[in-house]
Amino acid sequence: MAKAKKDRQKDTATTKAPTRQMWRRSIVVMVLLIGVCFSAVIGKLSILQIVQADEWREKAVNQQMSDSIISPKRGTIYDANMTVLAQSATVWTVIMSPKDIADEDTRVKIADELSAMLEVDRDTLYNKTLKTNSQYEIVKSKIEYPLAETLRTWIEENALTGVFRIIEDYKRYYPLNSLASEVLGFTGTDNYGLYGLEAYYEDTLAGKPGRVVTAKNGWGDELSTKMKFEKTVDAEDGNSLVLTIDSVVQYYAEKYLEIAVKENGCTNRGACIIMDVNTGAIVAMATKGDFDPNDPMTVTDPDAAAAIALLSGDERSEALKKAREEQWVNKPISDYYEPGSVFKVFTSAMALEEDVVNEDTSFYCKGYITIAGTRVGCHKAGGHGSENFVQAVSNSCNPAFAEIGQKLGRSLFWKYYQGFGFTNRTGIDMLSESLVTSSLYHNEDQLNIMELSVSAFGQTFKVTPIQMITAMAAVANGGKLMQPYVVQQVLDADGNVVSNTQPTVKRQVISEETSERLCKILDVSVNSGSKNAYVAGYRMAGKTGTSDKTDQNNATGTSNVVASFAGFAPSDNPQYAILVLLDEPQVAVRFGGTISAPVAQKIMTEALPYLGVEPVYTDEEIASMERTTPDVLDKEVSTAQSLLTNSELRYKVVGSGSTVIKQVPDKGESIPKNGIVVLYTDEEDLSQTTTVPNFSGMTLAQANVAAANANINIQMVGLGLESGEAKASSQSIAEGTAVPLGTVVEVNFLYQDAIE
Repeated sequence: MAKAKKDRQKDTATTKAPTRQMWRRSIVVMVLLIGVCFSAVIGKLSILQIVQADEWREKAVNQQMSDSIISPKRGTIYDANMTVLAQSATVWTVIMSPKDIADEDTRVKIADELSAMLEVDRDTLYNKTLKTNSQYEIVKSKIEYPLAETLRTWIEENALTGVFRIIEDYKRYYPLNSLASEVLGFTGTDNYGLYGLEAYYEDTLAGKPGRVVTAKNGWGDELSTKMKFEKTVDAEDGNSLVLTIDSVVQYYAEKYLEIAVKENGCTNRGACIIMDVNTGAIVAMATKGDFDPNDPMTVTDPDAAAAIALLSGDERSEALKKAREEQWVNKPISDYYEPGSVFKVFTSAMALEEDVVNEDTSFYCKGYITIAGTRVGCHKAGGHGSENFVQAVSNSCNPAFAEIGQKLGRSLFWKYYQGFGFTNRTGIDMLSESLVTSSLYHNEDQLNIMELSVSAFGQTFKVTPIQMITAMAAVANGGKLMQPYVVQQVLDADGNVVSNTQPTVKRQVISEETSERLCKILDVSVNSGSKNAYVAGYRMAGKTGTSDKTDQNNATGTSNVVASFAGFAPSDNPQYAILVLLDEPQVAVRFGGTISAPVAQKIMTEALPYLGVEPVYTDEEIASMERTTPDVLDKEVSTAQSLLTNSELRYKVVGSGSTVIKQVPDKGESIPKNGIVVLYTDEEDLSQTTTVPNFSGMTLAQANVAAANANINIQMVGLGLESGEAKASSQSIAEGTAVPLGTVVEVNFLYQDAIE
């Protein structure tokens, strides 16, 4: 009993009430727990409201607002004379507000009639009319003005002005079609630049989009209240570009390049660049074949298009993709090629600058040179024999230049190879300039005697056309390597100048003295060597090149070639440089001097006078120049004869009358010196004709005899002052054509030299 009582007392002692100290501890713990929880909540709220505020605000706006883009007007691209090359014309986008469609009959009417008018799918349009909580449904984008006007009339006639809006949009046009297409590039359906300058200058041209904002409810539907919320933020137009490209010179370059590519069957297209040697500005940059940027997805090569049409499935898709990408390539800045003998210009510059040679240094060419036990041939069978340095350049003598390369040595050759810019991209402001890697050339350590000797005449390494024309300009302009560029100015939407490109000298490669000496030598090269590039009055200077594409063989097992000419004019005051490149010509005679130099001659004959370069004719050129036929119509025959004789022209009188009633050629037409003007004096004789002979392959003397026998005149094109080796290659009027007596037929002559 006593024990039980004692145990109860013990239990009572262990269950005492909490002390004040225990209460305090509990309160502290609770406060701490509440503080931690509250701090976590405050921290999370801080993160949401401060750190992530913009993100959540954007999400809230996206949930509450419908945001549609208004396209900005893309900037215009002009040529050097402000001729429009690319522009954004106004088109219209049709917007529908289904919530404002009154009834089912109206929905059916819209679906039936608008689907036919706008050529959209009827069921798709009808389903859009059912979105009764929407105020913004695109029905059709980029419709032209006539259709937009027809639609406006339909909307008004059907009292649907509250349902439809027609808002301005823009579509890119290229008014000159394929002209400079690889330079300009093109845009996609969203007006975003996809290629060429359109892509490279996207940020400049694009402008800033505008917005049409409407309110939405929590479900994402536009608010169905009678009070509409809509806000429009206008788009900002893009800036415009003024190019250095002159569309007239570009036209000349493309015209004659296209003819040459077709006539010579070039399987890998052709390229031409014309540069202002004193600034680096590109005046023309052409590739043929090309494409129409208004329709860039169409393959323009008829052979390629025909081959693709025969394919199907994935094979067709791949072939189509490849053909498109190939025609978009801007060959002057993207392709690599071995320069061949054109590179002798730069070997000459190195040697003259370092006093390794002078104009009188002598060489002996026996038709080959032996290098490290290997015979390297000259293009002339039997060799050139004794020649000085100037003659070696004109003769394009490989053995002589192999010797020059050896005299220079690897260090000097490498120094100038880098100096002329052949180890780096030029940095022209264009998309897709090809990378220049060490795999394209021999560095100093790799220039052993064979590599050095062969590199000296332009083989076993590759350059890009833009590198070549830039280096050629440095030779012409006093030795300054210029930064090439195609954009002269950027204009804002109001026509104010935002930026203007200033010519930039990258470095001085050779001295002015060396430049002047070499210009004279290259003048001789054109007049005595590559005579097909001769332009009367303009003293063309330059060098041809024909390089084997040793890394490939064609179907016959022989190497294809790249035939080129690079030069500048006038030689005593250089203004413009030109490079013409024909890639893989499929003709028997495919030397640069035979097929590329005449292209440069034709282009520069038209371009130089247009560009304001004044001709300076020699006495010999003046004596051989064509005459302008004087006006002798309605004059007495004796008076007409006297006028023609004074103009150094001959005459032939047809009929027995005393007064000239018709003359051929007509007044003001060009006629060769000593050409024949036929004077008709009787009506019954006016129908007399003669037949045009076939001049192909004739020498100048033979062509003159044939023309005289046929009573016609020939206008000779492509001849220099020396014409003994030239033969007729084409004529402006086909053989066998019946023409009036005295008609002038243009006959193109080519020199039959084998200058590489």
